[in-house]
Amino acid sequence: MNLSTEQHRSIPGNEAPNKRTSGTIFPILRIALALALATTAANCFLKYLWWTACYSAWAGIPKLAAQWRAAGTRSSFYGWSVLILDLASLTLLYSAIRLCNVTFSSTLKTALRLAASFTITVVGTGLLALALAWVKQSH
Repeated sequence: MNLSTEQHRSIPGNEAPNKRTSGTIFPILRIALALALATTAANCFLKYLWWTACYSAWAGIPKLAAQWRAAGTRSSFYGWSVLILDLASLTLLYSAIRLCNVTFSSTLKTALRLAASFTITVVGTGLLALALAWVKQSH
């Protein structure tokens, strides 16, 4: 019997079951990663607020000129960090949201997914920042 020329046929009932583990696990991992990114963005937002307040308070005081410039640099860094982390979180949430049972056009589905991702990201980051501020204030 030549195995190279013989066609292999599957026997009915002998195939491995078609499991969709990637259909359930990867969206959960994306959502978990998006939550971690949103938490980091919320922490960066609090640091942005702090350094912006320091920058504003130290402006015009000649003795604190070096600290004033450093506060401006840190404020800018944390501000951009918030935007980049939230954009990454938004992208992950957008890829995790599926609207399979909705009978809209693909453009409307995309718009709905984008709006939902944006809303969840912005509101989630804000609530996480509020929670982090409350936790940091209590210590």
